[in-house]
Amino acid sequence: MLTQQPIELSAFPEELLERILSFCVVVPLVQAPPRPSWHRSTDCFSTTTPPTRGRLALLLVSKQFFRICTPLLYHTIHILSAGQLHGLLRNAIRPNPFFAGYIRRVVLHGIWADAGELLRLTHKNLTVLDITLDLTQLPPGLHGQIRDLDAEEFCEGLKDIVSLKQITIRKPNNVYLTQPKPRYVLSGIAKAMEGWDNLVRSLPWSQSALDH
Repeated sequence: MLTQQPIELSAFPEELLERILSFCVVVPLVQAPPRPSWHRSTDCFSTTTPPTRGRLALLLVSKQFFRICTPLLYHTIHILSAGQLHGLLRNAIRPNPFFAGYIRRVVLHGIWADAGELLRLTHKNLTVLDITLDLTQLPPGLHGQIRDLDAEEFCEGLKDIVSLKQITIRKPNNVYLTQPKPRYVLSGIAKAMEGWDNLVRSLPWSQSALDH
């Protein structure tokens, strides 16, 4: 009687192995809608993403897994704070600039100066950009019109993008399009969009809200 030998995962063709591992390593494009909690459907997306530690574990399995999973790990960058973005650039992208070549999708929960650097580094390969507008953070006691360096640096980075296919712009309830920073960012996007020849889908914040 013949017995079938078990097939090890590492013996799979690399194309199939990459596809399988992508479900474990690539961060899905998930983000909470900018609508009030009482106006959200029960199946709305969450801001939670798969734990980084769990996704990194696959890179430690073998040299083959490390080689396959590293591009998958950087395929989608989901940034929740300015500190997280700064840490990504300082600890990963700047010491290893070739990592930027793996990035295809960027999700930003705010407009920060470091995002301009990230966009410049990924300008040739970035295909999806998902951003959430925010407001200028003024120091206590400071009022009046001031320059927002976060918005300026972000918009400078937009100018270098050449391969973008989809952009989604989200707006929280406390952000209004008449306010200086959102208005500046939208103006910068409109100018940069003239050079995005590959753009096939553009979702304004209002449409994004309806989608959820």
